[in-house]
Amino acid sequence: MNHTGDGSLLRKVNESAILEIIREQGPLSRSEIARSLHISPATVTRIVTELLEKRLIQERGARVAPFGRRPILLEFNPRASLIIGVYVHRNMIGAVSDLNGEILQRIAQPALPGEAGIQQLITLVRTLHKITREYGLPVRGVGIGAPSIVLYREGTVVWAPSLGWRNVPLKVLVEQAVDLPVFVENEVNLIALGESWRGAGRDVDNLVCISLGAGIGAGIVLSGYLYRGAHCAAGEIGYLLPDTQCLGRSYEGFGCLEGLAGSAGIVRCAQEKLSSGQPSILVDWLKKEAQLTAEMVLLAARQGDTCAQQVVDEIADYLALAVASLTCVLDPHRIVFSGDLVEFADLFVERIEARLRGALPTLPELVVSQLRTDAAVLGALAMALFETDEGVFVQKVQA
Repeated sequence: MNHTGDGSLLRKVNESAILEIIREQGPLSRSEIARSLHISPATVTRIVTELLEKRLIQERGARVAPFGRRPILLEFNPRASLIIGVYVHRNMIGAVSDLNGEILQRIAQPALPGEAGIQQLITLVRTLHKITREYGLPVRGVGIGAPSIVLYREGTVVWAPSLGWRNVPLKVLVEQAVDLPVFVENEVNLIALGESWRGAGRDVDNLVCISLGAGIGAGIVLSGYLYRGAHCAAGEIGYLLPDTQCLGRSYEGFGCLEGLAGSAGIVRCAQEKLSSGQPSILVDWLKKEAQLTAEMVLLAARQGDTCAQQVVDEIADYLALAVASLTCVLDPHRIVFSGDLVEFADLFVERIEARLRGALPTLPELVVSQLRTDAAVLGALAMALFETDEGVFVQKVQA
């Protein structure tokens, strides 16, 4: 590998590469690491000594050798420190994990709106921080996800309608409360990070996660790194305009695509069909339920209801246009469907593939999230891990 930059940068890159190969392929000996990374044995020995002192790696016996000195093996130590992650949406989910993303403790509670929700979040982070003391390990940092465009460097939540948060300096507020590094990010970006780290995207470098629910958004990972865009608004595909008739209009609250294919759009489409007199099991269900929901429509479609399946067909058309736009611009390896409606995402995958087959030069794999509701909280944990010091995962090992 050819590296440029000053000595400290090269040292950081080498440290990251050594740590990553031990984490991914260990246990390994010092000589095996040197050969694999084309780094001098002296450099490997020096960096390994430092990593042992930091407890990021540990020795694990010796490998049996036919002759000579048996090499000491090294393995990654996921319990060198802990991470705290919190995902705020309809529920507030907090977790403590080790450096491998193994969740050790989890707390979930309904999220309160407004100022009460901010105080609830601070209290939850304090509680999780107190829990970490039971393990006797340091905490690297705190990752927080919110349903909003987030000014990442400042850690400011611009506008989260479901929570009533506008221009909330969340990073500053939480750091003052717990005295830990805090990182705040858009929830869909965290879903993408979680899937990239521990889910359906862990074996690809270019990934898009589409979140389906009240809103529609996308988290974008390019060459292994989260892409936020110039204004931290990359992936706001809920504002895509699927037709020329959508031009020249303002969209308050939700964007055009969200209004057509989000939860409200699914309900509206079904209501229009029911109003026209189409038979459906939804008519019977509404005799027992106060109001129609997107989940009810999608459940009816899964049970073979013709009216509900027509709704799914129409929603799939809009989602196919979004997938086509993302594919033509980004050319991802894989698109992962996640979000509040993830349990019904499989209803759309085959329909979208059928509509786009032959229409695009390439079509990425379309899959459903493996992590489901854990994706965002794992993304929050991943962000806290990746952004804190020591460069645990600064770069991937090159083949």
